[in-house]
Amino acid sequence: MNIDRPFVDVRACWQPAGSRSSHGADGRLPAILPFVLVLLLASLLSGCGGGSSGSGGYADRPPSDRVALTAWQEWTRFGRSTVVYGGQAGGYVNRRGVSERSEPLSSKIGDYWGSCGHPSWNGRTSKPWSGAFVTWVMSHSDISAKEFPRDGRHGGYLATLYDRQRIGGRPAFVLHAPNEYSPRPGDLVCTGSAGPTWRHADSRTARRRIDHTASHCDIVTDVRGGFVQAVGGNVKDSVSMSLYPVDSRGRLRPVPGKTWFMVVEKRV
Repeated sequence: MNIDRPFVDVRACWQPAGSRSSHGADGRLPAILPFVLVLLLASLLSGCGGGSSGSGGYADRPPSDRVALTAWQEWTRFGRSTVVYGGQAGGYVNRRGVSERSEPLSSKIGDYWGSCGHPSWNGRTSKPWSGAFVTWVMSHSDISAKEFPRDGRHGGYLATLYDRQRIGGRPAFVLHAPNEYSPRPGDLVCTGSAGPTWRHADSRTARRRIDHTASHCDIVTDVRGGFVQAVGGNVKDSVSMSLYPVDSRGRLRPVPGKTWFMVVEKRV
């Protein structure tokens, strides 16, 4: 298996005016953000500027988990697009990465789809590719098709994982409601068009709800500083890391504009 060595001393810094978003005309955090949130984000981004390579910025250390590392490397390869959630920083774009319509990411999306049997689809086909990204990461992390299905649709692979979990034994992946489990590197955090109503439904209804209401999953690469760091495809038209707030137990906090659907625990 081919795994590129990550550039461990690349830092993720607060971007200047060239990386503007709708949240601030000069590309910086809006002045209305609570001071405590500014301090927290500054701590997370403390790797910017001078200092040694071990200064602890959130982008400095590659994960040790193989699935998390594969996702982290793709995020690094395509510009480290970063989105911050929590409080009033809901969806603040700290850094923009390579666009899905630009090379080399556009062609690489064809590789993502290739892992699901559709190599002709790429970044210019306007097909949502976030599910294909997850499947590609799994397949390039020595996770077999028996352990994780080669399906480019989130609802498709989650429903199959649900079926395998119901069979019993030792499933490679276990589905949890967001309030039941604290995500770790290599796990999936997923949103949907509805909450975790599947959790206490009968099996037939639960499978249908999982298949039809799952909308997006990100791969957790780290948990620290009060945030889950999770990498996903087709986020802000790139491979992006989202920072989601967690509570004192490490459980996902509510995020405005997103509905937490499930957390998928990786046991392989």
